[in-house]
Amino acid sequence: NKMSDEEGNYEVAEKVDLKTIAEMDAEDESLARYKASLLGDVNNAFCPEDDDRRVVIEKMTVMFESRPDGDIEYQLDTEEQLAAMKSNPFTLKEKCKYKIKVQFRVQHDIVSGLKYVNNVYRKGVRVVKLDEMIGSFGPQAEPHVVIFPRHGWDEAPSGMLARGSYTATSRFIDDD
Repeated sequence: NKMSDEEGNYEVAEKVDLKTIAEMDAEDESLARYKASLLGDVNNAFCPEDDDRRVVIEKMTVMFESRPDGDIEYQLDTEEQLAAMKSNPFTLKEKCKYKIKVQFRVQHDIVSGLKYVNNVYRKGVRVVKLDEMIGSFGPQAEPHVVIFPRHGWDEAPSGMLARGSYTATSRFIDDD
């Protein structure tokens, strides 16, 4: 990432493939271990030819501290499953404690600065905005799992004014 001194214009750095990154500074043992922990095995990076997405959200689970019917789980691998989730809302009881667990896979390339943005609306007015940095991930076949909030539980709103329908939009955004 370079900044031109004269004009103040941002110049995008040249794209470097995973193997080149892994091979750079190979003599520095500490750096090599750090890159291996971030990138995984670059020789076996997960790169399906029929799917060019870099981040694939596989599953979302609404986890409850105490719900007799257990957690609510949505498979999100395909467009059809995503559409089914949108047409099948869930209900939270007042003051129930819950978390959102998201399982995702990174493929093809490093995803740097992955961020989760969640907006909750009631009657068209945004009532909650969550903007949480998740981190950077290398491609691998095994899924990554993140849970929001990371500590404690969220609590569903309560009281006469809080009752009603809410709509949420969630997005994953990376720095690239």
